[in-house]
Amino acid sequence: MMKKTILFKLELEGRGIVNMDSNDQKYLASKTHLKSGSGHNNVSYAKKDFYEDEDGKLKYRIKISRDTLMHDMYKNEIISQNPSILHHDALLYSYIGSPVSIVRGYMFANSNKNKSIKRKGAITFCDAEQTCNAVSNIETFSRSGDKVENDGTTDKKDNTFYHKETVGNIKYDAIGSIDLMALQFLTCDHVFDRYSFNPDHFDLYKEFLSKKLPNFNSKLGYYQLNDSSIDMPEYGVLLSNENILFLVKETLKKLIELNVRRKGAFAKTASLKIKLVENPIEDKVGDENGWITISDYSDIESLDFESTIFYSEVDLEVAKKQREVIEENKKKALAFEKEKNEKKSSNKKARENE
Repeated sequence: MMKKTILFKLELEGRGIVNMDSNDQKYLASKTHLKSGSGHNNVSYAKKDFYEDEDGKLKYRIKISRDTLMHDMYKNEIISQNPSILHHDALLYSYIGSPVSIVRGYMFANSNKNKSIKRKGAITFCDAEQTCNAVSNIETFSRSGDKVENDGTTDKKDNTFYHKETVGNIKYDAIGSIDLMALQFLTCDHVFDRYSFNPDHFDLYKEFLSKKLPNFNSKLGYYQLNDSSIDMPEYGVLLSNENILFLVKETLKKLIELNVRRKGAFAKTASLKIKLVENPIEDKVGDENGWITISDYSDIESLDFESTIFYSEVDLEVAKKQREVIEENKKKALAFEKEKNEKKSSNKKARENE
């Protein structure tokens, strides 16, 4: 059977805290064993998930947010997303035509809403949560620096002592998925509010896609989602199974290379397992059957599967005729609304002149 989704389970191991939270956490931390230092404002806390045990006591598990994990996955390709490239076609289409952007998604807003482009990511990543019995603690640190001179308006001085949550060796796990349906289609249609590129620039877009995807040779056309209850095709590009397989492999490589590093702390991938989903009702994350262990690059390169074909091409003339009818009726509706408002305004002025 053809595959619909790729599930993955990621185990990480490391030392120290790689993802800190705001000081607002002190109100919850003071209800746990982290009482030392919780009354101070200059305390850095680890991100956590909080739980109550059977006795009503507040417990927690340290976590790494999905945003931190995603940032680390693509840190070599994306230093930061610069909105100015929206005004340079070659830079823009080089970026959105890359495997990173196709999988991760993007958003470039424009003052003209119709010129904004966006793509929803095909990868879902949950926070990585602590799985071991490591216990964190608040420690006091010091730093050297010039004190603020008292100029008569303030007596504030630099903080030379501060508090920080620390931990020793620690393990986490995270789950996620790669949506093959989202990978398969690149839309350039406003009809479902997911306009991801300008079809007028398809030649430029295709040039970059051809350089970055193996044997890319897809064409623009109207495609209908097979199971959609709305019988309306969407204009865009359908990727081949070879392209989808390539994008999945590139994503799995990012997952096994994951290594979040901070000053005095790190968390890296210890193991990766994937499940090729044929039937979402049967192939679940909680089911121990069907998982494939990914130990190295060779396991990824040997991976082979056929993706479900989620879309079917629609005859160009049929699709255009449907759009013409929609546009014609929209114009009629706008004209009717305009006439109604003008009539309402005219009646209001007539009453005021009486």
